[in-house]
Amino acid sequence: MADDGLFIDTHQLDQIAIALGNVPQQTLPKVRSAVQFNATLVKQEWRRSLQGNKFAPVVPYSITYETHELADAISAEIGAEKDTGKQGGVALLLEYGAPAKKLAPRGYGSKAVLDNLDDLRQGIGKAIEDGAAAAGL
Repeated sequence: MADDGLFIDTHQLDQIAIALGNVPQQTLPKVRSAVQFNATLVKQEWRRSLQGNKFAPVVPYSITYETHELADAISAEIGAEKDTGKQGGVALLLEYGAPAKKLAPRGYGSKAVLDNLDDLRQGIGKAIEDGAAAAGL
């Protein structure tokens, strides 16, 4: 009598597991690109907000960004660089204010981040979709 046992073909499940393992390496460059694009948008908006101050004409150029990449994460640091000759300290003063000098915070950088948050969400979502597609999912 033949063995009438149950047979399950796991070949397709194995292929999915392999593809899922490849998603992070396929996705990370796309996420990096999305984060860098968004950081550029934030930097540009923040710079526009700082333009036109006759007492601090180069302050917009103190706003820069740099990205940091770990094995499984990407981050961007956006802000004013102090000690560059581009009035970075003035940018920080305008951003956070100085209560003792009766200077209210302007929050240009915070506003730029919030204004571009949806773009970042969409960019990261698209990067994940593209990474999964590149991994064969």
